[in-house]
Amino acid sequence: MKSSVTENLNEPPPLRTKRVLVASSASKLATLTAGLEKLGARVIPFPTIEIREIADKTAVDAALDALDSYSWIIFTSTHGVSYFLLRMKQRGIPADLWRDRKVCAVGPSTAEALRDAGVLVNLVPQDFVAEGILRALADSHGGLEKLAGCRILLPRAKEARDILPRTLESAGARVDILPCYENVLPEVDEAMVRGIVREPPEIVVFTSSSTVTNFAKILGGNNLKSVFERSTVAALGPITAGTIESLGKRVAILGE
Repeated sequence: MKSSVTENLNEPPPLRTKRVLVASSASKLATLTAGLEKLGARVIPFPTIEIREIADKTAVDAALDALDSYSWIIFTSTHGVSYFLLRMKQRGIPADLWRDRKVCAVGPSTAEALRDAGVLVNLVPQDFVAEGILRALADSHGGLEKLAGCRILLPRAKEARDILPRTLESAGARVDILPCYENVLPEVDEAMVRGIVREPPEIVVFTSSSTVTNFAKILGGNNLKSVFERSTVAALGPITAGTIESLGKRVAILGE
């Protein structure tokens, strides 16, 4: 049975002296590194994602101009919150436009980012994935079919799973997918890559499916296999775990 990251990392053997590679976006590495270092780990920060704001703001501006027409605005990441609110600020759009909009956040961190900006969050699912959002919406409305005719805005990454908008549209909702940012490969530190392949860390932590995909691209097939054979792998969330296991590696530590 898989157990949580917290449970595993606090049980013997301790993380003291353990080399832990964290594959994440650069913006999240500092927080993750600090948490693991408190547990005694020797952290290897390994940025696998660079977050970039979408250059063409036409779609974002059109959505902001029609903000009062949406019944729900659903945020699936803190990055989506950041770039959506940034554009609102750049446009000088007043915060009171949120007043009659219902807002859903995929998880506590996303909800916190919204609340810090003064936005009321109406719904946070128990399971922090698209399927959890769908279940929460169904529960709050007495079935997804009750959303028929509702207009829903989905600010998110350019690269994202389609299950959320596809399912909502199947229920009769009008969904506007709004790419606010994109995940791209960062500049690769070849010396670091060679060091990881030569001496793989005891634990590799992946924070999203994109971090897995980009890690595989950066290392390449044979190098990835070599690291996976000698490292324990941890994943944040079942979607990330599924991506890892699709590459043939068992996930030993599963966190929320």
